[in-house]
Amino acid sequence: MSIFTKGISKLFGSKSDRDVKEVTPMVGEINKVYATLSGISDDDLRAKTQEFKDQIAEGLKDIDAEIGALHERIEKEPDLDIQEKENIFQSIDSLEEKRNEELEVVLLDILPAAFAVVKETARRFKENEKLVVTANMMDRQLAATGDHIEISGETATWHN
Repeated sequence: MSIFTKGISKLFGSKSDRDVKEVTPMVGEINKVYATLSGISDDDLRAKTQEFKDQIAEGLKDIDAEIGALHERIEKEPDLDIQEKENIFQSIDSLEEKRNEELEVVLLDILPAAFAVVKETARRFKENEKLVVTANMMDRQLAATGDHIEISGETATWHN
């Protein structure tokens, strides 16, 4: 490494140092949420995924409704002028870009909790030979194709 590069790194920090500095506050948030998860059941931990999906849907419901209304208009009015259709499709494209921006905001909002859930799930798999949850349709489908899930009545047992 040249003297110039070393000097710049000392002055501004390395990319790694800047990255660590940027995520450090988020790590604190993740650890706060993580500390609250150890006492919940496996089913409650699993339900967190649906909570995240619901938060995402709630955060995007208005813009999704706008996009849906424009698509519905195109379907219900097949005789629209070509220019009018083009304008609607441009509006849809613009709304989808805005939706992506809103999605990023929602995802950043749930990120600490999502990471904490993954961390807690990993801890449980590490410390337990199996996890037992109420079986859902996905468990039943996966159990049919793999030997890491057993279905017994209403419960699914995940083996690591």
